[in-house]
Amino acid sequence: MHKFYYVFLFFLLFSAAESVKGQNIFPPDSIKKTLNATKIDHHLKIDGKLDESAWKSAKIAEGFVQVEPFQKAKVNHETQIRLLYNQDFLYVGAVMHDKEGKKSLRVTSMKRDFEYGASDQFAIGIDGFNDQRNCMIFMTDPYSSQRDLLSADDTVFDIDWDGLWKVRTSRTDSGWVAEFAIPWQTLRYQKNKENTEQIWGINFWRNRRATNELSAWSPVPRAFSPSRVPYAGRLEGIEPPKTSGSNIRVQPYVLFSSDNYNGSEYYDKHNGSSVKVGGELKWAVTPNSLLDLTYNTDFAQADADRQVNNLSRLSIFFPERRQFFLENASLFGAGLEPLDSFWGGQQRIQPFFSRRIGLDGNGNPVPIDVGGRFVNRSIQRNYGVMFVRQRGNEDNLATNFFVGRYSQNIGKQNRIGYLSTIRNDADHSNFTNSIDGFFRLNASSYIKQWQCFPIHQMGKTTVLPDIINLFIKESNGYTG
Repeated sequence: MHKFYYVFLFFLLFSAAESVKGQNIFPPDSIKKTLNATKIDHHLKIDGKLDESAWKSAKIAEGFVQVEPFQKAKVNHETQIRLLYNQDFLYVGAVMHDKEGKKSLRVTSMKRDFEYGASDQFAIGIDGFNDQRNCMIFMTDPYSSQRDLLSADDTVFDIDWDGLWKVRTSRTDSGWVAEFAIPWQTLRYQKNKENTEQIWGINFWRNRRATNELSAWSPVPRAFSPSRVPYAGRLEGIEPPKTSGSNIRVQPYVLFSSDNYNGSEYYDKHNGSSVKVGGELKWAVTPNSLLDLTYNTDFAQADADRQVNNLSRLSIFFPERRQFFLENASLFGAGLEPLDSFWGGQQRIQPFFSRRIGLDGNGNPVPIDVGGRFVNRSIQRNYGVMFVRQRGNEDNLATNFFVGRYSQNIGKQNRIGYLSTIRNDADHSNFTNSIDGFFRLNASSYIKQWQCFPIHQMGKTTVLPDIINLFIKESNGYTG
C-alpha cells in the first residue's frame, strides 16, 4: 500500500514539472464568445451554396484565431459561420475564405470517417448538455466527405459512431463553402419543455492543409484538441422541438438463397433454397436515451478484417467493425489501452470485448438470435445495458451475453464508473466486475485508475483470480 502512495506522489510531482516546461496553456475565457441561432419556418435546399434568402438573416460568427502553428495569432484566411434551425433540422453554413482559391485545397481521401488533419477540413463541436464534458463532432472536407465522432472529457473518443446528417460543399475561386443539415434526432441534448430556449456549448475549427494552419472560433491551447469543450463558445437562442415518441427507425432485411449443384463437387451437396428474415430497430426514446433491438442479425455489410502476419507469441487485437456493436461503444469500453509512448509495454485490459459475440475463436460467424441495448446519457450520469443471445450449433453452445455499465460524473471533470459482464452457457459462467475512475488534476493533467475482479465458474468450481489494479496519468500530451 505504501508503494502505491509513493508512485502516486511521484506522478503528481512529475505533472507539475511537465506543466511548467510544456506549451503555454491558457484558461478558458471568462467571457465566452456567443452565437445566436435564428429560427426559420421552412426547409432549406442543401447544395453547398448558401444562396437562399434565409442565410442572409442569420447572424455571422467570425474572428477565428490560430491554434497551429502560432497559438492565438491572427489567421491568414478568414472563416465565417451562420446558423439556422427549424422544427426538423439544425443548419450550419460555413464559408472558408482562401486567397488562393481552389488551388490550395488538399483532399487525400473521400471515404466516410476520413483521417483527421490529412486534408482541408471544417468541424463543428456541439455540447448539447452544456456540461463542458461531452461533445458531438461533425466534420467535412471540400468534397462533402463526412466524419463524425463522440468525445468525453477530451480523452475518450467514439470514432466509430455514425450519425444521420447531411452536408454538401462547393468550391470557388475565393475558397470553399459547406452547408450542414443535422436532424434533431441525431443530436443529444437536455429534454426540452415546450417553448423553452436552451444554451449549448459550441465551437468551430478549420484545418488548411496547404500551410497546416489550424484555427478555431473560440480559442483553444495548441496542447489540446479543439474538442476540449470547456474552451467552447456559447450557442444561445436555440429552441429544440419538444420530444416526440415517434422517433423510430426500422431496418428490416430479407435474404433469399438458392443452391444448385451439378454433381461434380468433392462431397455430396444437395440443391435447395432458404430465406432469412431479420432486422434492427432504433428508438430515440428521449434526447438522452436510445434503445436498439436486433433480431436474426446479419453482418454482411461489415468491413472485413485486415490480413496480418502475426510473428509474435501474442494474439492480434482486431477492432470491432459491426455497426450494432459500434454504437455507443465508448460507454461500454472501460479499461486501459496501450500508451502512445509505449511506456509500460503494450498491455491492453478490456473487460468487455464485443468481438467475442457472434464470432468463434477462429473468427467464423456464429448466428445471433436476438439482442438489445439501452443507453442513457445525461449531465449527472451515463448508464447502459446490453443483452445478446448467441445461437448454438455443432461447435458452439448457445450462449447468453450481458454487460451493464454505470458512470457517475463528479464535479466538473471527474467521474467514477462500474462495469459488469456475464457470459453464460450450459457448462460455463464467466463474471467480470470492474471499477474505474477519472480525475482531472488541472487543465493538462489527469489520473485514471482501474480495478478488475474476474470470476470463472465451471459447474460447481469457482476460480477467483487476483485483482488487477492499474494506474495511469497524462500531462501535456505526455502519457506515462
